[in-house]
Amino acid sequence: MPASSSPLLRRLWLTSLALALFVLTLLAGNFVLPQSRRVTANLVGHDFLAFYTAGVFLNQHRPHDLYDLDKVQAFQHDLAARQHLEIGQSYGPFWNPPFYAWVFAPLARLPYPMALAAWEFFNLVCLFAAILLLTRLLQPAPPTVTLLVPLLLLTSMPLIQAFTHGQNTPTSLLLLAATVTLWRSRRAFLAGLVAGLLLYKPQLGALVALAVVFTLGRRAALGLALTSLTLLAITLLTLPGVASDYLARMPGNLRQFQVLQPYLWDRHVTLRAFWRLLLQGKATGDLTPLTQTCYLLSAAALALQLARTFWRRRNLDLFIAAVIVAMPLLMPFYFDYDLLLIAVAAVLYARSRLDGPATPLDRRITQVWIALYFWLMVNSTVARVTHLNLSVLLLTALATLLARRATGCESAGSTASEFPATPLAATA
Repeated sequence: MPASSSPLLRRLWLTSLALALFVLTLLAGNFVLPQSRRVTANLVGHDFLAFYTAGVFLNQHRPHDLYDLDKVQAFQHDLAARQHLEIGQSYGPFWNPPFYAWVFAPLARLPYPMALAAWEFFNLVCLFAAILLLTRLLQPAPPTVTLLVPLLLLTSMPLIQAFTHGQNTPTSLLLLAATVTLWRSRRAFLAGLVAGLLLYKPQLGALVALAVVFTLGRRAALGLALTSLTLLAITLLTLPGVASDYLARMPGNLRQFQVLQPYLWDRHVTLRAFWRLLLQGKATGDLTPLTQTCYLLSAAALALQLARTFWRRRNLDLFIAAVIVAMPLLMPFYFDYDLLLIAVAAVLYARSRLDGPATPLDRRITQVWIALYFWLMVNSTVARVTHLNLSVLLLTALATLLARRATGCESAGSTASEFPATPLAATA
């Protein structure tokens, strides 16, 4: 690690230890609060209701009810009443492709509290497996650097949100970390194969899969196609007709939640949500022509920046980091807890910094990383009041800076992952 980074390392260690102490204090303090103010099991993990519902419907031979909002709502409200879950009038639709429901069929045979506990434990295992892969990406870094990975991850807001919501983000983090590990080692077929698994949540995998194929060529495309066709075959053979339900009902389901009622635009970290919240607030209704225009122009500008970076890239690690950070912005649907995945980009950027002194551009990138990390702790609350989602602006700045760095702007020292900017046609 360059000597110039030592003061930064010391500050990161002190800050992360203070955050860890703060989080532990909150956890301990929760147990001494009055029962009426305490965060209990009945208040957390409610996103898991959508997964549990999907598993129950498959076990009851009701696959065509997966995307029927009325039946989903009725089941979840009945379950919440029996389990004393405090969900009010809310309920959770199953947004994922049909094949993903099979993951939850075994869990749905358990009583709901046991199923949720098993799900959280599974994601905890995925988290630590992902941390292992991420620390290996940093090698040969000193322990003072690698040990920051678990410490900063465990105290990050996206991780806290993922576990308190009962989400699948740690699973996604493991899949992305595995994809990037294979990607960096040029194991094209396996990289494409694993990248295809991210399509269980298409907004997390689409841009990454595209970038893997364009950088690694035909073998990566073959691996991606194999996984995609396998998942499609599972859907068509085991859930006949449900793929049609998914395609037919999903637009209407999204409209029901995002257009016909006030929506959590402050919790999304997309350019679409940024302009929707800024120009229209949380009122019901479709995107206005002005909102749609601002969204499309900003998304096109960022996409063009990524395309330029692809053709002119000099460092694979930084190109991958730019893709991962830009992915939430370009997708139409991306919740803030899934920003845990940009930890992979942070590790790749840190890896690139091990090879030389910091440049002015590096210092700006580091400042934006730190600002984003802390701002996510209050972003939703502030965005809800001000209608300005600053985390989207920080992500945009970070993606742009990483893209510039990937093309060699203000390069410092050698690069650990140089990759020839060869077009797909040539690599194929």
